[in-house]
Amino acid sequence: MAEPETQSESDAGDQAAAKKGSIVPWLLVGIVAAGLGGAVPMFLPEETVEEDPAPKPMFELPTPENTMFIPFSDPEVKGDQLVVNLNEGNLTRYLRIVIELQIPKDFETEIKDKLKENRVLLRSWLISKISDKDLESVRGAAGQNRLRREIQDQFNSVLFPDGYDRIYDVLFYEFAVQ
Repeated sequence: MAEPETQSESDAGDQAAAKKGSIVPWLLVGIVAAGLGGAVPMFLPEETVEEDPAPKPMFELPTPENTMFIPFSDPEVKGDQLVVNLNEGNLTRYLRIVIELQIPKDFETEIKDKLKENRVLLRSWLISKISDKDLESVRGAAGQNRLRREIQDQFNSVLFPDGYDRIYDVLFYEFAVQ
Protein backbone atom coordinates (compact mmCIF):
# COMPACT_ATOMS: atom_id res chain seq x y z
CA MET A 1 0.00 0.00 0.00
CA ALA A 2 2.87 2.33 0.45
CA GLU A 3 3.71 2.20 -3.23
CA PRO A 4 0.48 3.77 -4.53
CA GLU A 5 0.85 6.68 -2.16
CA THR A 6 4.38 7.40 -3.37
CA GLN A 7 3.21 7.12 -6.93
CA SER A 8 0.43 9.68 -6.39
CA GLU A 9 2.90 11.99 -4.67
CA SER A 10 5.21 11.79 -7.65
CA ASP A 11 2.26 12.52 -10.00
CA ALA A 12 1.42 15.62 -7.96
CA GLY A 13 5.04 16.73 -8.15
CA ASP A 14 5.05 16.25 -11.93
CA GLN A 15 1.86 18.31 -12.30
CA ALA A 16 3.34 21.13 -10.17
CA ALA A 17 6.50 21.08 -12.26
CA ALA A 18 4.40 21.17 -15.42
CA LYS A 19 2.48 24.22 -14.14
CA LYS A 20 5.70 26.04 -13.28
CA GLY A 21 7.06 25.24 -16.70
CA SER A 22 3.96 26.65 -18.40
CA ILE A 23 4.21 29.98 -16.50
CA VAL A 24 7.67 30.82 -17.81
CA PRO A 25 6.60 31.27 -21.46
CA TRP A 26 3.76 33.57 -20.38
CA LEU A 27 6.13 35.67 -18.31
CA LEU A 28 8.47 35.97 -21.29
CA VAL A 29 5.55 37.02 -23.56
CA GLY A 30 4.51 39.69 -21.03
CA ILE A 31 8.03 41.11 -20.72
CA VAL A 32 8.50 41.24 -24.51
CA ALA A 33 5.09 42.90 -24.98
CA ALA A 34 5.86 45.55 -22.36
CA GLY A 35 9.26 46.24 -23.95
CA LEU A 36 7.74 46.59 -27.42
CA GLY A 37 4.96 48.81 -26.11
CA GLY A 38 7.50 51.14 -24.58
CA ALA A 39 9.72 51.17 -27.67
CA VAL A 40 7.03 51.81 -30.30
CA PRO A 41 6.79 55.59 -29.65
CA MET A 42 10.53 55.89 -30.34
CA PHE A 43 10.04 54.67 -33.90
CA LEU A 44 7.00 56.82 -34.74
CA PRO A 45 7.58 60.15 -36.52
CA GLU A 46 7.24 63.18 -34.30
CA GLU A 47 4.20 65.34 -34.89
CA THR A 48 4.74 69.05 -34.68
CA VAL A 49 1.73 70.59 -33.07
CA GLU A 50 1.62 74.34 -33.24
CA GLU A 51 0.38 75.60 -29.94
CA ASP A 52 -1.90 78.59 -29.99
CA PRO A 53 -0.56 81.43 -27.93
CA ALA A 54 -2.29 81.84 -24.60
CA PRO A 55 -5.61 83.59 -25.15
CA LYS A 56 -5.43 87.23 -24.31
CA PRO A 57 -7.89 88.11 -21.56
CA MET A 58 -10.60 90.54 -22.61
CA PHE A 59 -9.88 92.71 -19.59
CA GLU A 60 -6.82 93.30 -17.50
CA LEU A 61 -6.91 92.86 -13.76
CA PRO A 62 -7.89 96.07 -12.02
CA THR A 63 -4.95 98.17 -10.92
CA PRO A 64 -4.77 101.88 -10.07
CA GLU A 65 -3.08 102.48 -13.44
CA ASN A 66 -5.84 100.99 -15.61
CA THR A 67 -8.97 101.87 -13.59
CA MET A 68 -10.84 104.98 -12.65
CA PHE A 69 -13.76 105.95 -10.45
CA ILE A 70 -16.97 107.53 -11.67
CA PRO A 71 -19.98 108.63 -9.63
CA PHE A 72 -23.25 106.77 -10.06
CA SER A 73 -25.20 109.93 -9.37
CA ASP A 74 -26.35 112.18 -12.15
CA PRO A 75 -23.51 114.64 -12.92
CA GLU A 76 -26.06 117.32 -13.83
CA VAL A 77 -27.56 117.22 -10.32
CA LYS A 78 -25.10 118.66 -7.84
CA GLY A 79 -24.86 116.78 -4.54
CA ASP A 80 -27.06 113.94 -5.85
CA GLN A 81 -27.35 111.31 -3.17
CA LEU A 82 -29.67 108.40 -2.60
CA VAL A 83 -31.86 108.56 0.52
CA VAL A 84 -33.95 105.48 1.27
CA ASN A 85 -36.16 104.49 4.21
CA LEU A 86 -35.11 101.21 5.78
CA ASN A 87 -37.61 98.46 6.58
CA GLU A 88 -37.71 99.04 10.34
CA GLY A 89 -41.36 98.65 11.37
CA ASN A 90 -42.25 101.30 13.97
CA LEU A 91 -39.02 103.28 13.72
CA THR A 92 -38.30 105.63 10.87
CA ARG A 93 -34.72 105.07 9.81
CA TYR A 94 -33.16 105.96 6.52
CA LEU A 95 -29.94 105.30 4.70
CA ARG A 96 -28.16 108.03 2.78
CA ILE A 97 -25.52 106.82 0.33
CA VAL A 98 -23.38 108.15 -2.46
CA ILE A 99 -21.95 105.51 -4.78
CA GLU A 100 -18.75 105.50 -6.86
CA LEU A 101 -18.03 102.83 -9.47
CA GLN A 102 -14.56 101.45 -10.23
CA ILE A 103 -14.31 100.85 -13.98
CA PRO A 104 -11.58 100.22 -16.59
CA LYS A 105 -10.26 103.40 -18.18
CA ASP A 106 -10.58 101.90 -21.67
CA PHE A 107 -14.37 101.66 -21.37
CA GLU A 108 -15.06 105.02 -19.73
CA THR A 109 -17.21 106.52 -22.48
CA GLU A 110 -19.13 103.29 -23.10
CA ILE A 111 -19.95 102.85 -19.41
CA LYS A 112 -20.91 106.49 -18.92
CA ASP A 113 -23.26 106.28 -21.92
CA LYS A 114 -24.87 103.08 -20.64
CA LEU A 115 -25.21 104.57 -17.16
CA LYS A 116 -26.91 107.63 -18.60
CA GLU A 117 -29.37 105.43 -20.55
CA ASN A 118 -30.17 103.15 -17.61
CA ARG A 119 -29.75 105.44 -14.59
CA VAL A 120 -33.50 105.66 -13.87
CA LEU A 121 -33.89 101.88 -14.03
CA LEU A 122 -30.84 101.23 -11.84
CA ARG A 123 -31.80 103.93 -9.34
CA SER A 124 -35.31 102.51 -9.03
CA TRP A 125 -33.94 99.02 -8.46
CA LEU A 126 -31.48 100.37 -5.90
CA ILE A 127 -34.22 102.18 -3.95
CA SER A 128 -36.36 99.02 -3.90
CA LYS A 129 -33.40 96.86 -2.87
CA ILE A 130 -32.32 99.12 0.00
CA SER A 131 -35.87 99.78 1.22
CA ASP A 132 -36.25 96.03 1.66
CA LYS A 133 -33.25 95.94 4.05
CA ASP A 134 -33.41 96.49 7.78
CA LEU A 135 -30.82 98.09 10.02
CA GLU A 136 -29.18 94.77 10.92
CA SER A 137 -28.63 93.79 7.27
CA VAL A 138 -26.69 96.99 6.47
CA ARG A 139 -24.83 97.26 9.77
CA GLY A 140 -21.09 96.62 9.87
CA ALA A 141 -18.55 95.74 7.22
CA ALA A 142 -20.23 92.43 6.33
CA GLY A 143 -23.57 94.12 5.65
CA GLN A 144 -21.96 96.85 3.57
CA ASN A 145 -19.86 94.36 1.57
CA ARG A 146 -22.94 92.23 0.86
CA LEU A 147 -24.84 95.30 -0.35
CA ARG A 148 -21.88 96.39 -2.51
CA ARG A 149 -21.70 92.93 -4.16
CA GLU A 150 -25.45 92.89 -4.81
CA ILE A 151 -25.28 96.34 -6.40
CA GLN A 152 -22.24 95.39 -8.49
CA ASP A 153 -23.87 92.19 -9.75
CA GLN A 154 -27.11 93.96 -10.69
CA PHE A 155 -25.37 96.87 -12.42
CA ASN A 156 -23.15 94.51 -14.43
CA SER A 157 -26.07 92.31 -15.47
CA VAL A 158 -28.22 95.28 -16.57
CA LEU A 159 -25.50 97.31 -18.27
CA PHE A 160 -23.50 94.44 -19.80
CA PRO A 161 -25.66 91.43 -20.70
CA ASP A 162 -22.73 89.90 -22.61
CA GLY A 163 -21.45 88.45 -19.31
CA TYR A 164 -18.21 90.45 -19.05
CA ASP A 165 -18.18 92.52 -15.89
CA ARG A 166 -16.90 96.01 -16.52
CA ILE A 167 -17.76 97.40 -13.11
CA TYR A 168 -14.96 96.13 -10.93
CA ASP A 169 -16.20 97.47 -7.63
CA VAL A 170 -18.91 99.57 -6.03
CA LEU A 171 -17.63 101.93 -3.37
CA PHE A 172 -19.61 103.97 -0.88
CA TYR A 173 -18.44 107.56 -0.95
CA GLU A 174 -20.98 108.28 1.81
CA PHE A 175 -22.91 105.78 3.93
CA ALA A 176 -25.03 107.20 6.77
CA VAL A 177 -27.89 105.55 8.67
CA GLN A 178 -30.14 107.88 10.65
